[in-house]
Amino acid sequence: MGRPVEPERRARLLEAAIDYAIANGLADLTLRPLAKALGVLPNTLAHHFGSKEELLSEILNGVRDRLRAMRDQLRADPEGVPLQGVWEWTADPERQAFFRSFFEAYGIALEHPQRFQAFLARVVADWLPAADAELATLELAVVRGLLLDLLTTGERERVDRALALFAGLVEASDRVQPTAR
Repeated sequence: MGRPVEPERRARLLEAAIDYAIANGLADLTLRPLAKALGVLPNTLAHHFGSKEELLSEILNGVRDRLRAMRDQLRADPEGVPLQGVWEWTADPERQAFFRSFFEAYGIALEHPQRFQAFLARVVADWLPAADAELATLELAVVRGLLLDLLTTGERERVDRALALFAGLVEASDRVQPTAR
């Protein structure tokens, strides 16, 4: 019988692995360089996470959890946050590495939906309120699409104008002012 997994150490390793993945990407993630960066042996990662695939699944879910924590920060304002505020917060250059890894995680999960069901089951649903899910779906699609455009092209002014145009269209509609819910 092997030694038991230490939950606190596992949690610390996972947080460090998520940080590493955000900084270095997921596509070429291998256990040896990751273990070296974390200051442990590859066997330590295998002991705490099983396989590379299980670790990758944990990292993807960790990225999604961090995104959900960011959403909770936005929702903390009792007045809600206008769509323009959500965009400014999301498109902040300090968050670019995180969102690059988020889109990478999303792509990996879409390539292997059977392996990453937990990630895919929540990556959209986490952002949809019970009320007015259609408007929230549209806002989410526009913000994610424009963010992908910004990360791809770096054309901040054009993308900001596109978001402002969309926010104006939503505001001019018969619907209530869009907010981060």
